[in-house]
Amino acid sequence: MEELANDNNGYVYILEVKDIDLPVCKIGMTRRTPYERCDEINNSSTGDFIWSVAHYIAVDDCKKLESLVHSKLAPLRQKGREFFNINADDANTALLSIFEKQTEIKKENVEEITPPTTKSKNKARKRQRAFRRIDSEYAELLQLFASLLNVKGRPFGQLNKPSFGMSDGNEGVQWNLSVSTDTDIVRLGVNLEGMKYRNWPISKFILSEIDKPKISEITAKMDYPDNIFIRFSRDAWQVTSRPTIIEKYLGGKEFTLAEMNTHQWLNTLKEALGCLNEKGNYLSRAKQTVTLENKPRNGEQVRVMEVSPHLTIWSPLGLNGNMQENLKNKIAELQPVYNWVKEVSEQ
Repeated sequence: MEELANDNNGYVYILEVKDIDLPVCKIGMTRRTPYERCDEINNSSTGDFIWSVAHYIAVDDCKKLESLVHSKLAPLRQKGREFFNINADDANTALLSIFEKQTEIKKENVEEITPPTTKSKNKARKRQRAFRRIDSEYAELLQLFASLLNVKGRPFGQLNKPSFGMSDGNEGVQWNLSVSTDTDIVRLGVNLEGMKYRNWPISKFILSEIDKPKISEITAKMDYPDNIFIRFSRDAWQVTSRPTIIEKYLGGKEFTLAEMNTHQWLNTLKEALGCLNEKGNYLSRAKQTVTLENKPRNGEQVRVMEVSPHLTIWSPLGLNGNMQENLKNKIAELQPVYNWVKEVSEQ
């Protein structure tokens, strides 16, 4: 292990998603080697993908350079994370340009670090196998999703979890593409989370639909309403994480669009509204008693937590034949749904 001389010396590194070309990278700093830091991230339970070291620079003040790079690339940064919607090579070009235009931070002369060849820990190896299983089949699909919607794309989920995918990154109504790592089912969906965004759009959607429901109009526009699924979920919040709870489904289950009649829709909407704070004009989360699906080692399984509603409308995407045409047609099929949710939630 090669360590630098003092507390300020270190590396600013750029990580890319291993073996798959996605327009996203991670930019951070470390006082150890970039490879040690990368292994640490890959072995953690919070890593989104399997990462590899793409570029790094050794300097006499890695914290200051990292802060400078993050500031300059802020428009490309994913909210609250060290992820940036830019590929690693372009990020490195930006990093070097930023470094060369300043005079306070100096480059350190260190020998090139040899990437480790030892096998990773068991957990990392399991995640790597899962990654390779889905990579060859779905890498092109994720890129097509971003290309057809003309977005940079924001990855979500974890490869060692039940699903992963990509959203358009919009704050509010989103397109998203998700892959189930257990079943290999691919879903294209329209998504609206119970979050503040621009003044709680999900609250506007629920209140408007309760007042004047349009579910029957939308269903009538769809050629295959029995192949489109709609659900309102209850998200329970533990700081910034959302543990799985038993009372997940509002209305009791996920419905097809064909079976979601106006009566059932109104009942589900009213239950969803209960997940928002009435005293705050439904512009914040409510508190409810929920049951954690997995019993915690310490603490109660039944507890009072903040909750919020989460709308998802999706349809399965077939991968046989021309993948681009399949995805393009599926986007067109769900476009009326997207337009409806966007219009109502932003009015």
